[in-house]
Amino acid sequence: MATKIVMASYVTETNNRLEYAKDTLNGLIETVDFNKHELFISDNGSCQDMFDHYKWFELRFNNLFPKENLTISLNGKNLGTAEAVNLGIRERKPNQYVIKIDSDVTIGKIGWVDDMEECFDRYPNLGILGLKRTELIQHPEHENPAYRTQLKFLPHERGDSWVVIEICKDIIGTCTMFSPKLLDKVGYMWQISTYAWDDVFMSLRSEKAGFENAFLPHIPIVHLDNGEGEYVKEKCKEAERTIAYFSEISEDYKNGVRDIYYNPFEV
Repeated sequence: MATKIVMASYVTETNNRLEYAKDTLNGLIETVDFNKHELFISDNGSCQDMFDHYKWFELRFNNLFPKENLTISLNGKNLGTAEAVNLGIRERKPNQYVIKIDSDVTIGKIGWVDDMEECFDRYPNLGILGLKRTELIQHPEHENPAYRTQLKFLPHERGDSWVVIEICKDIIGTCTMFSPKLLDKVGYMWQISTYAWDDVFMSLRSEKAGFENAFLPHIPIVHLDNGEGEYVKEKCKEAERTIAYFSEISEDYKNGVRDIYYNPFEV
């Protein structure tokens, strides 16, 4: 199989995210087989330093892998995370998995994309599968049911590796794989504004479409941004400003008032 990895990137002279993005891209080359998988970079109007790095990165990529497996979309302005990722989802092939990955993460296992694909093969009812950051509070013994996960062994045949996933309602979208069956049912990502709640809405729409969501906790993942910069603080403020609207939309999804299917490219 082949997966399309979609990374939304927004690097400015002031948000101090250039090194994060470089580390993310370098990590992808080191851990993903792009002879079969694809990378779609969706750039939301970054600075010249980021554009210069794209040129270097493209040369390195093309020296190692087929050049048709890399796309760099220069969007010219900040479309927001969801709409930037949607540009990559729109380019997926039939039955192709899509990974949404942030531009501030490294993953410490070669072949992790293939490991994620295998989970869907062995448990087809998965809609979203995410890699789990160590700072997340969701776990099987959490006292709050909203954060309590359920451990589940994947179906196993003799000779298969033993794999455990954590069934969870909300999958934090630092690195998440979407089933093509899910995307066929719900379309594209949607969020209230430039940032915030896109992952939660996608998880909710996945459940409403009849799928289960889960973390794959055994693959090491490092979130490079410690959350102390002004860029992340502003994203958190935006989430706080829109929380009332978020609650309203969530209830509409849960009650069937709002259609779970969304396609921004339909005329």
